[in-house]
Amino acid sequence: MPTGDQMPRGEQGPPTGSRRSSGSGRTSWFGPNRSGVGYHPQTWQGWLILGAGVAAVVVIVVLARTGLL
Repeated sequence: MPTGDQMPRGEQGPPTGSRRSSGSGRTSWFGPNRSGVGYHPQTWQGWLILGAGVAAVVVIVVLARTGLL
């Protein structure tokens, strides 16, 4: 089996301790909680999605209370 120095550039493994999703080489936006049930954001993209969801709920509540919805 070839070592890391002998492998083609695209096939080298990640550095020790890095987070990777299923083979694509990218960090997943959400990861499982260490305790309890559910997922939490791990990257800025995950936080952006979470913020957009919270903003959408706030807008819906405000529109419903003002009678515009």
